[in-house]
Amino acid sequence: MIYKFIVSLSVIAASHLHADTTPYDFSHVADKHIISGYQKLSDQTTLLKKTASDYCHAQATLPLLQKVFSDTFTDWQALQHIRFGPIQYLSREHRYELWPDKRGTVGKHLSRLKKNTEVENPNFDISSKSVAVQGFPALERLLFSDQPTDATSCILIQAISTNLSNMTNSLTKEWTQGDLAYRTAFISPSADNPFFESDKELAGQLLNSLHTQLEFMITQKLDRPLGSSLSNARGKRSESWRSGSAITALKANLAATKQLYELAFKPKLSAHLAKKIDAAFIEAEKSLLQISTPLKQAVSDPASRKKVLQLRGNLSALKQLIGKDLATELDLSLGFNSLDGD
Repeated sequence: MIYKFIVSLSVIAASHLHADTTPYDFSHVADKHIISGYQKLSDQTTLLKKTASDYCHAQATLPLLQKVFSDTFTDWQALQHIRFGPIQYLSREHRYELWPDKRGTVGKHLSRLKKNTEVENPNFDISSKSVAVQGFPALERLLFSDQPTDATSCILIQAISTNLSNMTNSLTKEWTQGDLAYRTAFISPSADNPFFESDKELAGQLLNSLHTQLEFMITQKLDRPLGSSLSNARGKRSESWRSGSAITALKANLAATKQLYELAFKPKLSAHLAKKIDAAFIEAEKSLLQISTPLKQAVSDPASRKKVLQLRGNLSALKQLIGKDLATELDLSLGFNSLDGD
């Protein structure tokens, strides 16, 4: 009886400690997470392009265009953590969103561009200009400004919207179409694969994307506006503070990292660790829902600031589980952190 009891305990312990050894299913990640996200963003940027044109031809209101902008920005946030593949071609990652903008680069370049007579050229193409004026931060400035929209601003609004649409359409095609479709390489790591030599290498890349995004949320999206204390809070350092989208962006980030975790890693984890990570995601989600005011104001309000700090703590706990416990159990390395040097 004692022997059987010990054996039973060993079996239970093994079920908690050992991860699944079945191969990764990268096709699920490609189709249900990345490509579907780009397709959704492609549809939304097409709508943004049309609404911008309608607005500048007096066929749509500014509040409608602002709403479409915010929805499009949210869809981009669900893909912000994908920092590899075609998004890196032609500096697209920064062309979508140059942020954090610690030196005010977006404002400086946008002001110069407004004074440039080249903007009035019928063939004006903003994709050849600075990355600072090509994406969401510049468009947000134009749409959420106290100044009325003039003819030059309307040209830029349409140019940026068109650029975002063109980039997303290209990204979707590069992932899905032709003999060199990135999806083909993504779902089949091998020794002769130009991007991923093994399942372990690709799994490490996905883990890095997940972990890096959580770190980005903590150190850039929360720590910068929080400052070192209540008196040192800097609400205007929050992402997309003009449109009040910072909390919505964080919700999209968290939902996206959770989906990537569930598709790529959860099926391979021990039940014990999977339960811990699931609980950590739930706690982070709960703390996000507790913040009802824009982050710009929340960091400077004593009561709301406590909720932001609670969110920070929950995200840090989640990051620890992902970066240490999950990585250890699946024998994966985080590798290069793309945030280093920011």
